[in-house]
Amino acid sequence: MIRKLLVVATTMVVGCGLVATTGSAARGTQFGAPVKVTPTLGYGYEPAVYVDHYGNVFATAHKENWQLAIAPDLNSPTFTRSMSWAWVSSDSGRSFQDIPGLTALSFEQHDFGDEGDLALDDANHLYFVDTNVADVTFTRWSVTGLGQMSLDLHRPFLPAAQTVDDRPWVTAHGNGHVFYFGNQGDKVTYPLGQGSGSGFGPGRYTVYQSYDGGQTFDPLGYTLKDSGWCRPAADHAPGSPYVYAVCTNDGGSDDFTTDVNKTGTIWAYVSADDGHTFSRYKVGSYAALDSTTSWPTVEVAPDGSIWALYVDGRLDSSGNPVTNRLMLFHSTNHGQTWSKRDITPLTGRYEYAWLSVSPDGTKLGLGVYYRPDNTSDWYVYGSVFASGAKPTLVSLDPAHSVQDKHCLEANGDLMGSAFSPDGTLSVVWTRNTIPSQCGTVTARDIYYARSQ
Repeated sequence: MIRKLLVVATTMVVGCGLVATTGSAARGTQFGAPVKVTPTLGYGYEPAVYVDHYGNVFATAHKENWQLAIAPDLNSPTFTRSMSWAWVSSDSGRSFQDIPGLTALSFEQHDFGDEGDLALDDANHLYFVDTNVADVTFTRWSVTGLGQMSLDLHRPFLPAAQTVDDRPWVTAHGNGHVFYFGNQGDKVTYPLGQGSGSGFGPGRYTVYQSYDGGQTFDPLGYTLKDSGWCRPAADHAPGSPYVYAVCTNDGGSDDFTTDVNKTGTIWAYVSADDGHTFSRYKVGSYAALDSTTSWPTVEVAPDGSIWALYVDGRLDSSGNPVTNRLMLFHSTNHGQTWSKRDITPLTGRYEYAWLSVSPDGTKLGLGVYYRPDNTSDWYVYGSVFASGAKPTLVSLDPAHSVQDKHCLEANGDLMGSAFSPDGTLSVVWTRNTIPSQCGTVTARDIYYARSQ
């Protein structure tokens, strides 16, 4: 459903910066009207978005908590689903449908999933991992054109040896080289990872590699030393062997018995041999006692350089952010050294910023939740900006806040952005439909907007 907004010809001045509203004549890339992605009576949160070279827009999201076992899905042949949301749009985001199943009945939609992630390789394969807490289901599609895709394989487990997956990620490149990143939730209780190099050792995240399109995976994996909250990326240059992850380190805590240090480290894990081993390098530092700490986001540019973004906090005595900074990091030597820049456009609170790099590498894209202070409602913003500039925030839905002012945080635990082949930016986000609730027992919808 497309929600039509009045054209606003003014801008909102917040603090000392400029925020452009959707459809305004102010500076800043304009976005189209929001499109509701979740079906009627089906709710969700934690959305992510990816776009292939044909222009297909893929999105996934966590089902709402009270719909985890089974959710209404008017797009499904059974009108219900148990796996996480997985959608596709072949009309530039004007409408979304379920990604096609193996048969007309799409029975795989009833394998339970809690939260998932999507990735594309360079041979027109789409991959989906969906945690069932003890493991992940794994699905692969082949994509042959705009709106043309078929399910190749699906199984209800990877399998992976770790006993828990708190948040799965997947990245891929080449022809069938797939890397599942599993989060044990601490650095102690999964000791079976195998490996060598400075990147190997106890940590939250373990990398499970497949080189046959996901038909088989290394079941023990390679554990990333001192890794906390992570996000992976793969280099899509032809023949590139580089696979990356950028992670916090939970302030050096083992997430089990040791304390969190006040200052944490952001690490880059770099594989120059296609995920077999990793080297570890320091990216920067962050306020580790932040009660809203989340993962960095990371993208590999066409020139092979790496961009990463982290939302850092200035905290009160309870560890709650008073204001945040958007810290942008860049490496031109495969993650060995990094430059950093504060690209915060306005003073205030930011959360779950998601960074993207344009197909030609000249622009960066951003989706983010923002409010000017802790007594204001949360809204969603997007921006397309030059890599050496600061973003100009453009409100993607000025008529609706996404979260009420009494909520410390925006809707967790992520939102998404991705560039299309034509250089437009897609952003997906969550809107809470029950303002009195802060995201535990509530009903949240997923929305999408695209730059113009």
